[in-house]
Amino acid sequence: LGAGDGPGGGDGGGGGPGFDPELAAAIALTRDLLDRGAESDQGFLPLRLRLQAQAAAASGEPGLCTRAREALLPYADHWLVSMFGWDISGPAMHWIALCDQALGHLEEAAEGFTAAARSAELLQSRPWALEANSRLAQVMAARGLPAAPTLAERVSQEADELGMLQVAARVRPLLTDRHEPAPSAYAFRFDGAVWQLTYEGRTVAMPDAKGLRDLRLLLSRPGADVPAVHLLAPEGGAEVVAAGSMGGDAVLDDEAKRRYKRHLARLDEEIDRAPTPERAEKLVRERAALLDELRRAAGLGGRTRRLGDEAERARKAVTARIRDTLRRLDARHPALAAHLRGAISTGATCAYRPSGPVPGWRL
Repeated sequence: LGAGDGPGGGDGGGGGPGFDPELAAAIALTRDLLDRGAESDQGFLPLRLRLQAQAAAASGEPGLCTRAREALLPYADHWLVSMFGWDISGPAMHWIALCDQALGHLEEAAEGFTAAARSAELLQSRPWALEANSRLAQVMAARGLPAAPTLAERVSQEADELGMLQVAARVRPLLTDRHEPAPSAYAFRFDGAVWQLTYEGRTVAMPDAKGLRDLRLLLSRPGADVPAVHLLAPEGGAEVVAAGSMGGDAVLDDEAKRRYKRHLARLDEEIDRAPTPERAEKLVRERAALLDELRRAAGLGGRTRRLGDEAERARKAVTARIRDTLRRLDARHPALAAHLRGAISTGATCAYRPSGPVPGWRL
């Protein structure tokens, strides 16, 4: 179900060629549930709230959207988890924003989807962050914001990587009519040989460097806190981030070893079943990064290293290579270097937060 996908399929017919009886039944059931109030099993309530919002948004009926939204408001700061964790319906704010989008309250919808994406990023849940950002791109396009195609392009690329075909399809129309950017557009792109960096109408070429890769990742997630351990080993996934981010406990206790072993086994199975060579190559890189992190965690002479050591190593390494890149940019593109130095923060977590509007970076 999606906002604007009503039971008439867009032609308003109550039984014509575009009529969707399943969607019509879902909307009727939603109306009935909202009339009856909170009678259902509390174990299913979060799932019900999400489905109500989806059906209401798909109906486009203002009254239904408002009621579904109001039912979610008490849980605005929570994630919707049902059946002891068997269903995770994401941040409640995502579904509140979906109702706002259907109601045409675009500013509120943008704020809600931004908050939902931020919540998902904090939990390192890329799928839910993509869900929220795909809707945010729609809202930005509806508001005529020039950064909408850039966000849509990033969402499309990441959704394709994760096999989230519906999300990729959702933002595709935002790319269809996209014009080639003017020469003065902002760009931070790697063509496989050199980096093409454009800022305020001036372009320079730079040789590849880890600091440039760090900066590109941060530019792709404006406002988000990115752990330094993720920048140090971006292919390693959540396990590597978790292993490097915590405090003073031993890196590998018995439970952690079992968890790593299960994850490696899953990666082996996914590599065998990978639908494309590109997907297989990405999984192989993730597996290699995880094994590398395990070797570092073991320490020298078999001595177990401490998690704080890993976080500190990542902080120092990432900070040093970003600073080195900015020093080289001082000579090649002073305006870009000044912008990044003022907008990039480094430490245990790194972030890109410009003081003014976020440029529409082509990445």
